[in-house]
Amino acid sequence: MRLIAAIVVLTLVAIGAGALAGLHLFAAAERAADAKKSATPPPLASSYAGSARLRKLSPIVTNLAAPANNWARIEASMVTESMNDEEAGILAAHISEDIVTYLRRLGRAVRGIARAPASARRPDRARQHPLVRQGSRIDH
Repeated sequence: MRLIAAIVVLTLVAIGAGALAGLHLFAAAERAADAKKSATPPPLASSYAGSARLRKLSPIVTNLAAPANNWARIEASMVTESMNDEEAGILAAHISEDIVTYLRRLGRAVRGIARAPASARRPDRARQHPLVRQGSRIDH
């Protein structure tokens, strides 16, 4: 009988200790979460000059060449330096056209990879096209 009473007492002590430890850990986790929410992240350093502006392009929606029932939507932005709004708008329109053209060619390239070994060179042409369009350089 004493053995059973000792086991019951030890069980109750273990339950109490476990409950206290759980409450303590829960409170510590809440404090850590609150501290993380209130902490402000450090500002990110920009690799662009002070005159650079981030300009959002309008969403680009197009169907792929093959299969015709597949659609793609791209939301993109561009960083410009020393451009007025009119020049940036024109460049954004050209870039949007180039993206649509690339996506449609990409659909054909995916369909024709098995038959056309020249399709492996298409990414190089797609990378050179904006250089010609913009008349300057593109940072990779």
